[in-house]
Amino acid sequence: MKRGLLLSFFIAILSFGQICSQEARIAKGTVVDTLSVQDSISETFSIYIPQDFQNGETWPVLVLFDPQGRGRLTAQLFRSIAEEQGYIIAASNEVLNKSSLQTNLPKASRLINRLLISMPVNANMVYVGGLGEGAQLASAAPLIYKDIKGVLAVGDAWANAELTDKLKTFVFSAVAGDEDAKLFNMQALVEFYKQRKFPTEINYFDGKNNEWPDSFVLSNAVNAFTLDAINRGFRESNQELVQRLFSNELESTEMLRRQRNYYQAYEKLEQMEAKYALFDVNTDELKDRMKSLRRNKVYRQQRRDFRKAENLEAEKQEEYRYLMEMDIISTNFENIGWWEYQMEELQELYEKGNLAEKKVYNRLQDFLQELSRSHFNIIMESQAGIDTKIFVSVLRTALDKEDPEAYLKIISLAGHDGDHQTALMYLEDLLKTGYDDMDALYEIDGILDLKLSKEYNDLIRKYLGESKYYKQS
Repeated sequence: MKRGLLLSFFIAILSFGQICSQEARIAKGTVVDTLSVQDSISETFSIYIPQDFQNGETWPVLVLFDPQGRGRLTAQLFRSIAEEQGYIIAASNEVLNKSSLQTNLPKASRLINRLLISMPVNANMVYVGGLGEGAQLASAAPLIYKDIKGVLAVGDAWANAELTDKLKTFVFSAVAGDEDAKLFNMQALVEFYKQRKFPTEINYFDGKNNEWPDSFVLSNAVNAFTLDAINRGFRESNQELVQRLFSNELESTEMLRRQRNYYQAYEKLEQMEAKYALFDVNTDELKDRMKSLRRNKVYRQQRRDFRKAENLEAEKQEEYRYLMEMDIISTNFENIGWWEYQMEELQELYEKGNLAEKKVYNRLQDFLQELSRSHFNIIMESQAGIDTKIFVSVLRTALDKEDPEAYLKIISLAGHDGDHQTALMYLEDLLKTGYDDMDALYEIDGILDLKLSKEYNDLIRKYLGESKYYKQS
C-alpha cells in the first residue's frame, strides 16, 4: 500500500515537473500558439503572458472562445488588454460553430482545468469570454466551473433560469453590435442577470456581431472584471489603474459626443456613474457631462428618435414572426415575393432614415435572415414534408441571396423529387452569386442522375469554366 502511494507521489511530481518545464519555455510578451490541452487529444490553445509577469506570481486569466477557432488572432486582439489590466490570455483553437453547446462544453472544461493545473493562474480570478457560439459556451461555462468570476459575452449568450439560479454570482459583461438583430436579445440577457443580482453591464459598437469589436470596446468590457476584483479584494487596490480605466472609458463617451451620437454618449455616462461609484474618481465630471447633454436639443431629439425606433422594431419583429410562421405552415409560395420586397423596402428605408432608424432597419434585415435561418434549421431536422422543406429553403434564398446552404438544399430536394427544372434553376441562381465550390456541387446527395446530366454540367461549365462530366473536347 505504502509502495503504491509512493509511486503515485513520484509520478505526480514527475508530471508536475514536466508541466512546469513546458510552461517555462513560454515567452512573455508574445502570443504562443498550439499548446496542447491534453496529450491524448488534439485540442490546442494559444496563450499570452504579459511582460510584467514574474515567476512565483499567480495572475487572473481570461479564457476566450472564438467560433472559428482563431486562438492566435484572438489572443493577439486582447494583448493590449492583458498588458494594461494584468491578465493571462488563453484562447482556444477549437472550431465551435459546427458543434452543439453540449459537445463544446467538455472542450471548455478541459482547457480551464489545464490552465488551473499547469499555468500560474489565480483560481479566484478565472474569467471566460467568447464571440457568437463562443459566447454561448462562455456563458454556460459556470455550469462546469463554479468559481468563474466573470463572463464576457460578445454578440450572443446562453442562459437558463433554473440553472442560473443555482450558480454563484459573476460579472456578466455583454458587448453588442448596434446593427445586429440580436441586440434586443443581449439587452434582455443583461436584464435577466440583473434581476438575479448579478453585476452586469453592456457595451455597444458600430456594426454586427459576426466579428470581434476593436480592443478599445473590449477593454471597456473587461475592466468590469478588473474593477469587481479590486472591489472584492481579489486584486490589490491600484488607484493609478482605476484612474486610467476611468479616463479611457470617459474618452469613449467623448468620441461618441464628437460624432454627434449624444444619446449613446449619455447612456454610457449613466452606466459609468454606477460602475465607478465605489472608486476614488471624479464622478462629478460624469454628472456635469450628463447635465450638459440633457440641455442639448439634438440629444433630446435623438432620445425621442431612438425610443420611437425601438418601439417600431419590436412591433415589426412580432409581425414578421407571426407572418413567417403562418406562411411556413401553409407553404404559401405566392408570398415569397412579398418577403423579398420586405428586404428591399427595409434597405430603402435605411437609406432615407435618421441615425436611430438606420440602426433599426439594418437590424430588421438581419432579423429576417436570422428568423428564416432558424426555421430552416428546425425544419430540416424535422419530419416535415418535402413541400415545407423546399418552401423554407426558397424563403431563405429570398431573404439571404448570398447564403449557399439553402440553394444546395433546394437542388437536393427538387432533384431527388424528380423536379430537375427547379433544381437547375436554383443551381444557376447559386452560381450567379459567385459560388465556386465545384466539388460541393458534385457531392449533393440524392441527385446522381442530375449530376451526370448534360444540363447540369453545362451550367457549371458556363459559370466555372469547367465541369466533371460532359467536358468539351
